[in-house]
Parts: sequence; structure tokens; C-alpha cells
Amino acid sequence: MAQLENIKDLWKQQETENIRYSKNELQGMMRQRSSSVVKWILIISILEFILPNIIFLVTDFEASREFNEQYGLTNMVNVYLGIHIVIILGFIYVFYRNYRNISVDTSVKMLMHHIITTRKTVKYYIYYNLTIAALIGFHMFYEVFNSKAFLSTLPEKTNLALIWIVSSVLFVLVLVLLWGIYKLVFGFFLKKLNRNYQELEQAE
Repeated sequence: MAQLENIKDLWKQQETENIRYSKNELQGMMRQRSSSVVKWILIISILEFILPNIIFLVTDFEASREFNEQYGLTNMVNVYLGIHIVIILGFIYVFYRNYRNISVDTSVKMLMHHIITTRKTVKYYIYYNLTIAALIGFHMFYEVFNSKAFLSTLPEKTNLALIWIVSSVLFVLVLVLLWGIYKLVFGFFLKKLNRNYQELEQAE
């Protein structure tokens, strides 16, 4: 049994020795892996921008327009929509630039720098989407709950504070769910980038 264990140890040692890569080979592998990860981040951000607009177009656009007009939300929605489109297109451009930077043959230090930049951009992207969703949601609550059209439909002695509390709690739960989805999807890619960064750091 002891002899068998020694043979197994020799096999493991030989396998380890055979899987040693040069610094240039490791850099090329990490660049390829990181480039693939950032490409998927770019694709997901584009899909996240396009799909809601497609869904909005195929749903009842007229009903949404009437709802916004009834509660005085038209201007608010247009302002937020305009700001959101500009910022999201900015993020998509930055993701594309990160993808190009990582794909280009550069030094290990520059590759590590681009990986860190990409990770920061993804985190800012998540924070922005959650923040803008919270701003729009609570702003809409404020406008609707204080509009004459809404107040006139409430029975007498309705506890408006309770409506605010219930709506806020449900909306926060939606935001937490959204954060969980972002954490699951983008967290998967961030872990891969972090693993690539650590391997490059050890090779330095």
C-alpha cells in the first residue's frame, strides 16, 4: 500500500511539472479568458437595454400613455428615460472599450489594470441601475399618491400612510430581488475576472 501511494504521489508531481506555463503563455490565456468574460458582460448590458424597449413596444403603449397623463407622470418619465438612455449607452461604450483594451496584446500590468477597471465598471453599472430604479419608483409613488386623480378614488378615512408603507415595502422587495439577479449574473463574471487577476498577480 505504501508503494502504491508513492507511485500516486510521483504521478501527481509529474502532472504538476507538466502543467507549468511560461509567463507569456499564462498572460495569453488570461487575456483570452478575460476577453471572453467582458464580451459576455457587454452582450448582457446590450440585451438589458434592448429587451425592455421591445417589451414596452409590444405591450399596450396607449394604456401606459394614458396612465402617465392621468397622474401627471409624462414629463417625469420622459426626463428619466432620456437620462437613463444616455447613461446606459455610456456604460455600453465603456464595456466595449474595456473589451477592446483587454483583447489587445499589452503587458501583464496593463492587463491587470484593465481587469480592475472592468470590475469597477460592472459594480458602478449595478449601483446605477438600482439607484435609478429606486429614484423612479419612489418619485412615481409620490406623484401618484398626491395626485387628485388618485386621492379622489380613495374611500373616506383611508390611511394614506399605510398605503405608502405597504407600497414601499413591496417595492424594496422588488429592488432586493433585482439586486439578487444582478449579483447572480454579474457576480459569476466578476469571480472569473478576479480569479484571472489573482493568477496574473501570482505570476508577476
